[in-house]
Amino acid sequence: MRHYLIISTLLLLIVSCNNEAKNEQQIPFEKMKVVVWQLLKADELYSRKSVTDSSWRASKKNVQFYQQIFELNKIDRIQFYKQMIHLESHPVEFKVLMDSVEQLSKREKNKSIPTSKKL
Repeated sequence: MRHYLIISTLLLLIVSCNNEAKNEQQIPFEKMKVVVWQLLKADELYSRKSVTDSSWRASKKNVQFYQQIFELNKIDRIQFYKQMIHLESHPVEFKVLMDSVEQLSKREKNKSIPTSKKL
């Protein structure tokens, strides 16, 4: 839950709200879900590492991580943030996205746990 709050706050700080019509070149839902999940993982890594290594904060590693994720997924950062703002102003759609991200996270977590240790 904390990660959802962090990413939402970050998105609001980075991009100012605007009331433009829905962007015609939207990122597909499945790709959006994966990108949000990757950004949350990057945020978690950055949070953990920056506590013990202050050079991470000074070099703004989180921004570097975000840029790498956008490049890896071949999407535009501005397009992503516009779509997130749109989704945040449409709570039902945003909830669907966040629930999907949570399910993806659970699936990935279950993959990494050896079968003998699954409950």
